[in-house]
Amino acid sequence: MSYYDSLEQEVVDLHYLTRERARLVVIQKIRDCHSRCIPCVKFITGRGNHINATGERGVLYEEFPSWMLDSEIERLVQDYDPCNGYYLVYLDLLAHAPSFKQLCALLSFLVLLLLIFTYILYILVVTYSTLSSMSDYLDYKITYSNTNDSY
Repeated sequence: MSYYDSLEQEVVDLHYLTRERARLVVIQKIRDCHSRCIPCVKFITGRGNHINATGERGVLYEEFPSWMLDSEIERLVQDYDPCNGYYLVYLDLLAHAPSFKQLCALLSFLVLLLLIFTYILYILVVTYSTLSSMSDYLDYKITYSNTNDSY
């Protein structure tokens, strides 16, 4: 049992699809599986033992490698293996992972936000304590002045 045998995979049967429809299904399924972090897709093309409606044999099996070079998916595909009547496609799940530089920029931004938040919180606390002190002082003045007026 190889490493690839243990991978989670989707199975897509392309039998009875036209060449163009099968190509579109392959592209869409690769994009879908990549977004769902499924590392392997098995595409059943058949071996080409039967003649299709146009009199050709093994059209899907022979065309499949060219589909892997499609600009929509080539960066998502790490590798593929031709097998007996099907292909195993291994997806590069790190194709959209952020780079170290992007992670550092994000971390810097979050630290900056934290510093700004801390500074605003500090200003609010200082302002509140100042206002509270002033309020106590004014309460004292008003109370003291009222007691002096009553005599």
